[in-house]
Amino acid sequence: MHAAARPYWLLLALLCLLAAASPDRRDPTEPEQRVETFLEETARLFGDTEADIVRRLGQPQTRQATPFTSPHDDAPYEVISLRYDGLAVALYSMEGGQRQFLHRIAVTAGPTCFARGICLGTPREQLAASLGQPEDREAARWRYADMSGSNELLFTFDAKGNIASMTWTAEAD
Repeated sequence: MHAAARPYWLLLALLCLLAAASPDRRDPTEPEQRVETFLEETARLFGDTEADIVRRLGQPQTRQATPFTSPHDDAPYEVISLRYDGLAVALYSMEGGQRQFLHRIAVTAGPTCFARGICLGTPREQLAASLGQPEDREAARWRYADMSGSNELLFTFDAKGNIASMTWTAEAD
């Protein structure tokens, strides 16, 4: 080996060792990516802020702001809950409402749909065609999660195998 090339090989070996010692940061699997994309598509239907949601859905029947603290954040913030007929939307609200993001969307009645036309009454087979097989599966309940495990979709089914309720959740970490 040429003497001038030796430092480059040593640097390459050091970089390989550092990469091997770094925390496991695997790429998402195809099912996890499909769920992540669906979560994002659904969130875009509702918007990022309370103002977006009210603009799209109208004034809620009720609005409640609940103080919330997390061991991961220095400052407390609020969870804002907006209730409509058969629909509940919750947001995390920080810095006096300057930063907001969706926390939960729960649909139990009415015409509200998630992304890709997944609505109440959608057959289980259509859901599986759109999202694949769930991470957790019971006869009347399917759960999908993204790679972090903090964001999920939960669907319940009626006796005919059609969606009876659906919940989109993003947990603050």
